[in-house]
Amino acid sequence: MLIRPASREYRVWTTDSRRWAHYQPRPDDIIIAASAKTGQTWTQQIVSSLIFQDAVARPLLQVSPWIDRRPFGSVEDLFERIEAQKHRRFLKSHLPIDGLPLYDNVKYIHVARDGRDSVVSWHHQLKTFTETHREQLSKIGVEDPVIGKPYPLIRASLFQNS
Repeated sequence: MLIRPASREYRVWTTDSRRWAHYQPRPDDIIIAASAKTGQTWTQQIVSSLIFQDAVARPLLQVSPWIDRRPFGSVEDLFERIEAQKHRRFLKSHLPIDGLPLYDNVKYIHVARDGRDSVVSWHHQLKTFTETHREQLSKIGVEDPVIGKPYPLIRASLFQNS
C-alpha cells in the first residue's frame, strides 16, 4: 500500500522521476536507491547473488532495471520488461527519497559514500562519455522545458577554474 507519493519531481539529463508513475509494486520488491558513484552497482550485484543464490554476474540493466533512467528506451518498454520478470524484483534509482513513492511492502536499500569520493569518481566517468552519448543527453536537455539547455561540457580537471 502506498505510504506517500513522491513529494518532489526531479528532471535532469539522465534522470526523470516522472517515470515512477508507471510503477506497480509487488510485495517483495526491493528498490536500491543511491546517488551516482556510491557503490550502487556493487550493491545490485550482491542483491542479485542473494536473490539468484549464485555468484553469476548478470546484466544488471536487464535483471535490475534503472527506472528513472532517461536516455535509453521508452518507459512503456521498460515497464513491460519489469512486469515480465519472474524473479524477485530489485530495481535501481538515482533519486533522493523525496523523489520516490514509498510503499509499506517494498524494501528500500540506500547506499552512501563520502561525497568527495563520489564527485571525483563521477567526474572521471563523465570524461569517458562518447560524443554520441553527450549529443543524446544534450538532445534530452534541449527538448525538456524544465532543463532547456544542452548537456554541460565536462572540465578536463576538477581543479580547473570555470
